[in-house]
Amino acid sequence: MTTQSINNNTPDNLNSYPIEQPFKFPLIITALLVLLPALALYWFFGDSSSFPRSLKLFFGNWISPIILWFFSASFFHLYLKSKRLKKEQQQSNVITSQVLNSIIADASSEPEKDELYNALQSASKNHGINDNNLSRTRLLLFLKHHDNDVDETFAIKEREYLKGSFSLPRFMVWAIPILGFIGTVWGISNGIAHFSSAMTDTNSVTDVSSMLKDNLPLVTNSLATAFDTTLLALLLSIPLMMFMLTLEKDEEAYLIDLDERWFHDVKPLLQQRTLLEGNSSVSPQAIATSGGGDSSASTKAVANEVKNLSTQIKALQETMEDLYETVFTSKLGKKD
Repeated sequence: MTTQSINNNTPDNLNSYPIEQPFKFPLIITALLVLLPALALYWFFGDSSSFPRSLKLFFGNWISPIILWFFSASFFHLYLKSKRLKKEQQQSNVITSQVLNSIIADASSEPEKDELYNALQSASKNHGINDNNLSRTRLLLFLKHHDNDVDETFAIKEREYLKGSFSLPRFMVWAIPILGFIGTVWGISNGIAHFSSAMTDTNSVTDVSSMLKDNLPLVTNSLATAFDTTLLALLLSIPLMMFMLTLEKDEEAYLIDLDERWFHDVKPLLQQRTLLEGNSSVSPQAIATSGGGDSSASTKAVANEVKNLSTQIKALQETMEDLYETVFTSKLGKKD
């Protein structure tokens, strides 16, 4: 089979990660619901002495509303992502527990991959399975290719999609404390500027006490802004990071469970029930020299055992290479 024919048979949703959540929507919604109201409160009440101290922590300066915006947008983004993950897990369970068994039960005694491919597409629509569901994509990819290891490549791509889907939340977790430090520098610099200006305008020593009395509140307010932004940023970054790490762990656990089901339950079942899998595992010479149905079946079994053995040897080779690199690196570290 040529490369062109393989690409034509590839599902259209191969490069679509179902647990990816766009960040634009949470940014716009939280800008309307959080950022603009917070800036309005700061504009009208931020400098008021009657404004409660607890609220000044959130609205007492122009940087705190931005911190609130970043936090709320990231939290909303992760919440929507968690909902997608839950839906994805439910649909994958439906595929492995209901859809796959039903299409195999309704198929012929020795169905070909094309027959199962068409049955899977129809059954997925009947059960409301999304086109970019990872279990569905793996099944369609495996059933539409003669290369039986194509699913292993797709499993690697899933891990890359997982890392990329958390890039913006990681940036926000990093940016929120940075904004707090920016507020600290801003507040301290404003306080020093107020104090320096007052000292410059003082002409005599007798005016120093009067100058301090008039300008000390400005200096302390600037310092309050400095420490409030840092405190707010640190308080909000902790739960956001916990939520992100928990969701990332759950998503990684889902991919691990998907691999386990695929390689131990789904793929062996498909290999046993499809004629195409058996024919692709046996060479033409073996088929020509087989004496009948029993010989052909035994040849298929031997071919499958050889394939499994080669897979184990490949895994052992990779383990030995990793061990060699570890030992080599440790020796270099000792020499240095």
